[in-house]
Amino acid sequence: MVTSAVRRSIGAVLGALVIGAALLSGVLEALPGPVVTVAFLFGGGLVAGLLTRGRIMDGAITGAVSGVVMALLVASATTIKSLVASSPQYPPPWATFGFYALVLTILLLPYNAIGGAVGTAVRNSIRRGGTPGAGERTRWLGIGIGTVIIAASTLLLVSSVLVIDFLGPLLMVTPIVGGFIAGFAAGGETRDGLEAGFLTALFGTGLFSLPFLWIASHGEGFVAGLAGMVAIALGYPYIILGTAAGVAGAVVRANLRRNEGA
Repeated sequence: MVTSAVRRSIGAVLGALVIGAALLSGVLEALPGPVVTVAFLFGGGLVAGLLTRGRIMDGAITGAVSGVVMALLVASATTIKSLVASSPQYPPPWATFGFYALVLTILLLPYNAIGGAVGTAVRNSIRRGGTPGAGERTRWLGIGIGTVIIAASTLLLVSSVLVIDFLGPLLMVTPIVGGFIAGFAAGGETRDGLEAGFLTALFGTGLFSLPFLWIASHGEGFVAGLAGMVAIALGYPYIILGTAAGVAGAVVRANLRRNEGA
């Protein structure tokens, strides 16, 4: 009998292959550009989620893993290419790998997590065995609220010139607030808070990054480069802070429950 861990591993690997196929089709110009972009960002996670049995959160995590796997594979292939070419345009191998791994991970991880959540939701609805209970609905309500707070607040702050002196601290508070709300809603277990905060940070990062990535892809010169740098510079701190805040939210809720029961 195939265990859930094996199923998730298979789903993550197949999801990574789908991302690779989308990338290859873009290079060969076999599909229209918009189709390639959607498949590249969401397709692998969607396939991984469809193959993941269990909660929607499990599918999101499996989709995120498929994105990370593909990011590391592409970074490795690019590094090998730089070694074979021996061209002075490439930096040292470790720098090449690090650069591409960082950029591709923050690009592929959030969107494939979203695709994974959608895939498992579709699977559960088809099988009619995944109807969420009250606790699961509350958990996803918290994740949804936290995601909106992260995405909307970040876009508002970055586009505002009135808070420029406080922009950095305010931006760092955003994932903390969103992650804490998600972790508090997830329940009193530390693992639930960690997962909820992690996913909230991923979803929020994916949403606020969309306009920046569009500018980076269609813009020119300094503005295009700056937009891409903003998405990358905020992505990793947001994931770390949102995850930590999710754990804190779950711990606070557990303490409140204990005090109420005392």
